[in-house]
Amino acid sequence: MVARKLLGAFAFVSLLVFACGGSSSDSSSSSNLGGPGGSGGSSTPGTSDGDNKTPPPPPLGSGVGGYPVDPSTPTLGGTMTFTNVGAPGFWPRRINREAGDPACNYKDGTDTWGGHCCMKEQHEEGDKLAPFDQEMTLILKAIDVKQVAVYQPATSDAAQWGLVSSWDRRNKVGQNLGFTQGNDQQTTFEGDLQKSDCVWYLAQTGKFDCGDGRDYYCPKDPGVNRLGWTGSKLFVLLGSMTFDDAGVQKCNGGGASGSPGPWVALVASELIRDGGRKWNGACNCYSKTGSVGDGCGEINLFEVVMDNNEYSNREFASTGVRSYQKGHVGGNVCGTGCSRGAFADDVEVLDACSKTAYAKGPEIPVGGDANGCPVWRRPVGDRYFVVLLDEVKRTIQVAVIHPSNVPSAAASLLPALPPSLGRDTIDGLISLRLPAGK
Repeated sequence: MVARKLLGAFAFVSLLVFACGGSSSDSSSSSNLGGPGGSGGSSTPGTSDGDNKTPPPPPLGSGVGGYPVDPSTPTLGGTMTFTNVGAPGFWPRRINREAGDPACNYKDGTDTWGGHCCMKEQHEEGDKLAPFDQEMTLILKAIDVKQVAVYQPATSDAAQWGLVSSWDRRNKVGQNLGFTQGNDQQTTFEGDLQKSDCVWYLAQTGKFDCGDGRDYYCPKDPGVNRLGWTGSKLFVLLGSMTFDDAGVQKCNGGGASGSPGPWVALVASELIRDGGRKWNGACNCYSKTGSVGDGCGEINLFEVVMDNNEYSNREFASTGVRSYQKGHVGGNVCGTGCSRGAFADDVEVLDACSKTAYAKGPEIPVGGDANGCPVWRRPVGDRYFVVLLDEVKRTIQVAVIHPSNVPSAAASLLPALPPSLGRDTIDGLISLRLPAGK
């Protein structure tokens, strides 16, 4: 029986490989990382020093609308609520300076490939979500996507949140939402990512202006040199993780079998810019302490671990938060000793340590004691995957909601995905502790 947290080298190797779209035994796909992108709303370019957060983009003005989902057995839904998120501190930031420059006050050495690596200490004084208030990029792998919607307030305490980025499979064109799997963002996106193990990067269509690189490293990689989303943000993904593993091909691998484990994550946009999309482990902002992940921030929202070891189980998914605040938080797995059939068909979230379903969605306080070892049971059929990062409440809410059993607190959001949301809806989403309190 294995139920534990993904810590240390195992966790880092698993995520680094996924970030390049391959299995743990082959990294060849990293050489060709390209795919669809969006058009639509525009964004203000980023600042050249990267120290000031770019403001949220203007609202799109129209909603997305409900999508015809495939029928499946209704579930009770589930949430994992991370509280006390954000703290003063620092992470290592890569900058383009010559060896010996005093600005290289964190590292003045070599990168993974033997080139020069200059890094400075990037300090954060606030505690509202930090560092997750910085630009973040959405990552998708091995999931069948139907809709994507991103909401943000004009300011952290604004009464209204507007739809700022969106995509719908019916027209396949992003609105202020770009899709990258290679060197450039693309204008259209099919959404059927379960056909290969390619990793896709979703960001705004506006370019991030990193200046001359002296204060913020400029990668020669236009596909990821795009604006992420800063401050408070709400992501809604309608999709499915139900597919035949044998049908997942290796990314750009000519028909070879790929790594079929679904992965949905939010990572610091800086991380995929400064570290060759995370490959440059010796010169990126991910961690200050080995592979702990105590750096610029990464949230593995839904990760199905399929590494052919005792921690792996295709029927369960992990959620974990990493940053300089407390290193690794959450990230439990339900390994080879867990059985999907041991739980009722309506269960979404369960305790991997006690092997029992939660009656109330667990809370995971950053720096405190979590309620058990929460993991997800891999959904069968379409689900709304809802992720809310709120500066006001210093909370990250992660929810799985069945389309035919939407809780009242989410009724103004789902399934319509309207052009705007009131603060009362945001507060209602934060208060969800599914499966309790529907």
